Amino acid sequence: MIKRNMQRLRRMSLLVLLALFLNKSLAKEYIIGVEAVNYYPLFDFSASDASKPSFSKELLSRFFESRNYEYRFLPLPIKRFDKWFEEDAIDFKFPDNRIWREATNLDITYSTPAIKLMAGAYVLEKNEHIARSEVHKLGTILGFVPTLWIDEVRSGKVELMEEYSPLSVVKHLLHANVEATNIDENVIRFNLEQLGSKEKVVLNKGIKHQVYAYHLSSIRYPEIIKEFDQYLVEHKTEIEALKNKYQIKAQL
Repeated sequence: MIKRNMQRLRRMSLLVLLALFLNKSLAKEYIIGVEAVNYYPLFDFSASDASKPSFSKELLSRFFESRNYEYRFLPLPIKRFDKWFEEDAIDFKFPDNRIWREATNLDITYSTPAIKLMAGAYVLEKNEHIARSEVHKLGTILGFVPTLWIDEVRSGKVELMEEYSPLSVVKHLLHANVEATNIDENVIRFNLEQLGSKEKVVLNKGIKHQVYAYHLSSIRYPEIIKEFDQYLVEHKTEIEALKNKYQIKAQL
């Protein structure tokens, strides 16, 4: 009798393990499209160092793991940003923002802001008060949308000096090859530290600037976007600690 019960327990255990294995193997793996650029400390999903943490990677990983979702990050070229959902079969995009895309018929659901930042003209401290008309070259990342400079760029009044890395953009700014840059101040500060530079780069408040946000977006899974919104509310203290960990200055 004891032997028979033991055999029954073993069979049940095997069935449970098999069910768990099948459930794991059949689980949906969500593909998160991310920008293939080192934009540390905000994000760095570069294939060359897939294990390197950053604010965005840690935030998204914590969320998906809290829901026991299978996921992976897919670094994609920024130049095809508007085509990711259509051409790369991704489930989510991060970071995303309505203001970065042209008119589209896609039914995209955006999360509430994951983090708010300041967009504007970042200049050497000595150029803190130069006029907008004095900016002739703007340093930026190849593929980034210079939202606040679109009219000047299209009219030819401002030339974009595009680079693949923030480090190169910061070097251009230090060497006066450009008068301003539109990359994020947290990224600028980190790269100044990497260069060992004592120069100060500041926001020119006399030139148009505005608060913008990083959002998680999706076409297929609006219900998971709602879950992310809830996560942001429920883990607000943890997320603030995460910003502090990566020394990120964010907007309220």
